[in-house]
Amino acid sequence: MEKWRKVFEGKIPKDDYEIRLQNGEEAGLIITLYSKNHKVQIDFGLVSAVRMLDEGTALNNLFCDDQIKSLRQQKFDNTIYQITEGEFERFMREVSGDLYDCLDLKHYVVITLNYIVEVITEWEPKIVVER
Repeated sequence: MEKWRKVFEGKIPKDDYEIRLQNGEEAGLIITLYSKNHKVQIDFGLVSAVRMLDEGTALNNLFCDDQIKSLRQQKFDNTIYQITEGEFERFMREVSGDLYDCLDLKHYVVITLNYIVEVITEWEPKIVVER
């Protein structure tokens, strides 16, 4: 069963964010969150996998257990979570074999107004609040 844990609490101000996602071989994955009041850059660097889903579809059909229902009722009071024993992790373990454990990969999820971005990486992201 999926286990969600709030991470980097207090680093990202609570707000209704929209998202800009940049991903490439040179800079890696950079997620920029923006609202009327804040601009936050989450730099994951080079990642092993990324999956982006429409928020309505994903929250209603993919994440359906009691823990997610509770987080949904709290209106996802954190922007970034770490997931263990999730479906995306299981898929990555299948396709990567021993590399998942060898690289000590981690599964993060970033939740905004309209999207959910899942990231599998060996690094913790660098988070910069610009305003």
